[in-house]
Amino acid sequence: MSEEKVVKQQSLVDDMKSSLTLKHKLGYGAGDAGGVVTLVLIGTFMNRYITNILGVSFATLSVLLLVWNIWDMVNDPMMGTFMDKSFSKSHGKKDKFRPWMLRSIPLIVIGLIAFFSVPSMFEGTIRLAAIFLLKIIYELGYTMMNIAMGSVLGVMALNDKERTTLSSARGMGSTLGGLIGSMAIPVILARLGENTTGYMVSGIFAAVLGGLLIFFHYWGTEERNVAAKLAAEEQAEPTKVTDIFVTLAKNKAFLSLCLHSIVIVFGQNLFNATLPYIYGDVFGNLGLMAYASAIGMGLPVVLLLLAPYLVTLFGSTVKVIRTYLLLSIVIFVGLYVWKLIGDLPPFLYMIGASLGIAFMMMSVQLQWGLVSESIDYNEYITGKRSEGSIYGNFSLTRRVGQMLAQSLVVLMIGWIGYSQQAAQAGQAQSAQTVEGLVLLNLIGPAVCALLSWASFKFIWNITDETREEMTSARLARLDEFAKKQDELQDK
Repeated sequence: MSEEKVVKQQSLVDDMKSSLTLKHKLGYGAGDAGGVVTLVLIGTFMNRYITNILGVSFATLSVLLLVWNIWDMVNDPMMGTFMDKSFSKSHGKKDKFRPWMLRSIPLIVIGLIAFFSVPSMFEGTIRLAAIFLLKIIYELGYTMMNIAMGSVLGVMALNDKERTTLSSARGMGSTLGGLIGSMAIPVILARLGENTTGYMVSGIFAAVLGGLLIFFHYWGTEERNVAAKLAAEEQAEPTKVTDIFVTLAKNKAFLSLCLHSIVIVFGQNLFNATLPYIYGDVFGNLGLMAYASAIGMGLPVVLLLLAPYLVTLFGSTVKVIRTYLLLSIVIFVGLYVWKLIGDLPPFLYMIGASLGIAFMMMSVQLQWGLVSESIDYNEYITGKRSEGSIYGNFSLTRRVGQMLAQSLVVLMIGWIGYSQQAAQAGQAQSAQTVEGLVLLNLIGPAVCALLSWASFKFIWNITDETREEMTSARLARLDEFAKKQDELQDK
């Protein structure tokens, strides 16, 4: 064995003895915290800002959203490929993902602040062009940060325990970022008003805080997994584009996840996009969103802590997810019926809707383990392990759900008769429009939760017996590999 190989192997052994520090955990969690702070403003308030403040029609906004989402679908794989090629050209002499975290910060900060301030300085076509281009700049920065953040886990964690620890840190960071953004931004808008000043200050708040957290993410992360970095330096046979069609045809578990992803992301975006209209136009107090966000962000933490015990009780993660989805359906439908036949106080609507969306979104919090299981299953039935292809295409399904939601939701709000003129004049919407807003906010997500439940109930096909067979097959392959290694050493 060459001296270089000996040094590299010894380095791997030394690394495996190390452990994650508090700096690593806080640093990794800060990435999603910073990103989500900015996403709260974009995902929840952008449509209202563009239509009510900038005066863009719902039809025009629908077209913009469609183009932006198509760009996002292209942007994700393009950015990941660019990072891989850049690292290959450096011959492993620098970190692979951390530099992109740093480069993303000015794009996110400047893009977000400009998006919520510059377009109001112009009129007509120039205003539309500014809206379009500044959103592209922000999305470019966010995609750069998000892909680097997700990918660095593979070159940061050394084993399964560390991967789980860092994933939990990311989940907690995401919850904290969402809580801060969802509580602070409605308060800013309630005090300064839904006007150009209110949205500009909200943009500055989200951008600066998000940028600082992402910088902390860059400082606190470390590409310490030497084995993963050595593997990245070697040229591997690229996965065929057509592999995904084989996966979808043979792997029902992955097909189930894809269908779930599309409908659940649609439901999530539908709920979030209509929520400001519920509190601003139905209840007449946008500031109530801050309290609703506090409830909605705290619940997932409790549910996540209970999840391991529920998995033991129910026997599988899929059964727990199905139970959560059924609970969300019952709550959403119950609230809608109550609102339809009687007076539903804002406080009770706030608690009920927060519970419903928290239960529904647990299917997203717990889905990552199922994605990994579908990868194991794909290896079992095809003999080929393709994490990158499966993860990449699963991410694409989330983009599809988001694209459909963002394009259709604004049209739906227009279809129910929402009046931009009444909103700008501080007047109440019609009774028909109010009923339509409640329908979109409650029954829309309930239908999506039902479709997700059906995909896990009737399409998902990994059973306890299948898991035992997969484990036996993997152990057999490991034994075969160990024998070959022994033969090579003997020679």
